[in-house]
Amino acid sequence: MIRIRFPRDVAPPAWLDPPPLGVEVTTDPRVIALETEKNGPEQFAAVERTLRPMFQHLWRSGTVPFRVVLVETQSGCNYSCEFCPVAKAIDPRPFGQLDITLIRKIATELGAFGYDRTIALFANNEPLLDPRLEEIISIFRSSCQNAHIRVLTNGILASRERVTSLFNAGLSLLIVNNYTDGRRLIGPTRDLISAAKDFLPFDIRISVRDRRQVLTTRAGLAPNRSPLTAPMRGFCALPFTDIVVSHTGLINLCGFDAYGQVVIGDVRTSSLVGAWTSEPFTRYRQSLLLGVRKGLQLCEKCDFDGFRDPFGQEKIMTRGDLTKHDQKNP
Repeated sequence: MIRIRFPRDVAPPAWLDPPPLGVEVTTDPRVIALETEKNGPEQFAAVERTLRPMFQHLWRSGTVPFRVVLVETQSGCNYSCEFCPVAKAIDPRPFGQLDITLIRKIATELGAFGYDRTIALFANNEPLLDPRLEEIISIFRSSCQNAHIRVLTNGILASRERVTSLFNAGLSLLIVNNYTDGRRLIGPTRDLISAAKDFLPFDIRISVRDRRQVLTTRAGLAPNRSPLTAPMRGFCALPFTDIVVSHTGLINLCGFDAYGQVVIGDVRTSSLVGAWTSEPFTRYRQSLLLGVRKGLQLCEKCDFDGFRDPFGQEKIMTRGDLTKHDQKNP
């Protein structure tokens, strides 16, 4: 099924009223969260009030395994968004692919301990540019039969045939960020919607977004944001939930480390678990648990609020989730 969400001030086009079979226009942030629902002053305050104590407790008890494994299979993008430091026109990184033997190594390691959380086959790239993507999905699905495998794309290459082959290979969720002016739909998105009845067994979510948006600083790398004048104080959950493998094989601090400036490990020479428990990661976590970002490379330039569900498999915790938690734990 295809579910699509427009910005709050944008009405769906007339041809989506009523939606055709297999299409749902949603406003539910649990399905598709708007950027304003994921990051902002209210969320930052809620993270400090609720999430940081949760992770402090989990960290003391030693129960903080990674929940999301991001694997950037190939570098590069085919589009330019003004907030993105690796947009097509400005990406300084040379082309590269993560070797298929390393992909198999990662999948084998995850499969060995029954990993059943999220595997995201993207990071700072357009994943559909990789012609091996179906093979890669199959590799992870074979090793991790119960994992939630997701791909996030700008949709330019999301043809009916490609989308079908991705799901047939074992994909769980396809997220399409439809980047235009925040109102229009690109041709491939419209084509998917017109064929929605053929995608009823699949989970496809389309977020209509503005490519000119001003978002977070992205650890100081966002081209359309001024840098922070001073480091913010505050917790971030990403180093407690996500482990990111770049196309180089290096394990980076988080998904905002687009240029691989903070190296945590290397899948060519170590395991994911070994990197996860390494001294650099531990040092970052200990500081973030205190709400201290100053002195942490990238973190001290970042204003992301770390709004992440410590118990969920894949979703970002919403404001409503935190409100309910506060009511239960006054």
